[in-house]
Amino acid sequence: MTPPPSASSGSSSSRFARAAQSRRKDAETGQVRERGTTARRTTPVRITIDLAPEDYRTMRRLVDEIAAATDIPTLAHSRMWRALLAEAADDPALLTAVADRIRDEAG
Repeated sequence: MTPPPSASSGSSSSRFARAAQSRRKDAETGQVRERGTTARRTTPVRITIDLAPEDYRTMRRLVDEIAAATDIPTLAHSRMWRALLAEAADDPALLTAVADRIRDEAG
C-alpha cells in the first residue's frame, strides 16, 4: 500500500517546480527553453459563433453568391470566413471599417 501524499508534495509550487525541471533542454545551449516556445499548435482551432436568424440568412446568401461567382457548387461557410479573415488582415481600410462597425454596435 502506498503512503498518502503529504500536504506539501501536492502543492502547486512543488508540482510546477518538478514540471520545470523535467522540461527538455536545448541541444545546443543546454538551457531549458522558455515556456511556450518548445511546442507549436499545428492542428486547427475550432470556433463556434451564434448568429441571429437574419444574420444566418445573410451569411447563407453571401456564401451562395460567392459559390456562383467562383463556380464552386458547394462552398463551405468556413472557406468564406477564412477568406474574410485574410482580407481583413491584408486590408487596413477594411479592418478599420470592421472596427468602426463594432464600435457603433457597442455604443
